[in-house]
Amino acid sequence: MILYPADWRIRLTGAVGGAIGGALALFVVKPRVELPQWLGPFAFVAMIGIGVVLGNLLGAMLFPTPPAGPSDPSTRP
Repeated sequence: MILYPADWRIRLTGAVGGAIGGALALFVVKPRVELPQWLGPFAFVAMIGIGVVLGNLLGAMLFPTPPAGPSDPSTRP
C-alpha cells in the first residue's frame, strides 16, 4: 500500500522552489525595487509561481519518472 504519489520528489522540489521564490520576493526584490502598493501582492504571487514552475522543471530533470511497463521483471526483454 503506497501512501504517497509516485512523483513526490517532483512535487517537493516545486514546493521548495515556491518557498525560495517567496523568500526572494520578500528579502531581495522588495528592498531593491519600490513597487506601488497595489502591485506588491501581485509581484509576490508571481515570484512564488515562477519558483514553483522552475522547481518542477528542476525536479523533472533531477528525478525522471520511470517508464510505464510491465512490473514483472521476467517479462522484460
